[in-house]
Amino acid sequence: MRLAGAIAYDIKLQYRHGFYYAYLVISAFYVVLLRFLPDSVRETADILLTFTDPSMLGFFFIGGLVLLEKGQDIHNTLFVTPYKPEEYILSKTLSLTFLSAISSYLIHISEFGFTTNPLLFMLGVVLTSVFFTFAGMGVAFRCRSLNGFFFLSTMVTFVFLLPISGFLDIWSTPLYYVLPTQGSFILLRSAFEQIPASQILYAVLLLAGWGGLAFLWTRVSFRKFIMLRMGGDGP
Repeated sequence: MRLAGAIAYDIKLQYRHGFYYAYLVISAFYVVLLRFLPDSVRETADILLTFTDPSMLGFFFIGGLVLLEKGQDIHNTLFVTPYKPEEYILSKTLSLTFLSAISSYLIHISEFGFTTNPLLFMLGVVLTSVFFTFAGMGVAFRCRSLNGFFFLSTMVTFVFLLPISGFLDIWSTPLYYVLPTQGSFILLRSAFEQIPASQILYAVLLLAGWGGLAFLWTRVSFRKFIMLRMGGDGP
């Protein structure tokens, strides 16, 4: 299967570029940090740190990888092969999601093990990673430089990270319930508490829906700024 081969190739590529080493160092730092935190905040910190793996790391790692490939003109060779844009997008996303899932799993079990809903917890990691990787890729397709990527990504991620304030009981609004991050925190909380079935269904549908929208937007970005060579209009 061509997609499976593409995923395997991307895993090798990410390993070659040091992604696995970077994730190993970051994960080790998170584990050490958790062990030095007071018990009263350790569960909250675990959810926040786990969230950064599939979201922020996935977003910026995929952005850096896409910009690296653009700089090496790798995308120019894609159109002389049967390789489809959808396969390119999915292989990049699923390979990085695999890495995020491993990292998040190791961070969590190193301190807490799995006592409640491990499948829901990992589902939250995977769906969060898929959404943010799609989003990071779509932003990177539209940018010509790393500075442009950071500028545009700051505006994009700021909106999606707003529900963190609700999770920390700093400030809350019903508007958070339309953002995918709200679903992420519901599923990640399942590692420490029982979540009602209605909330689980809402969280899964919310993340899956946003993931689908992000995929469509990323595919449009790829066709417009890569296939049609309109990247010059990016920031």
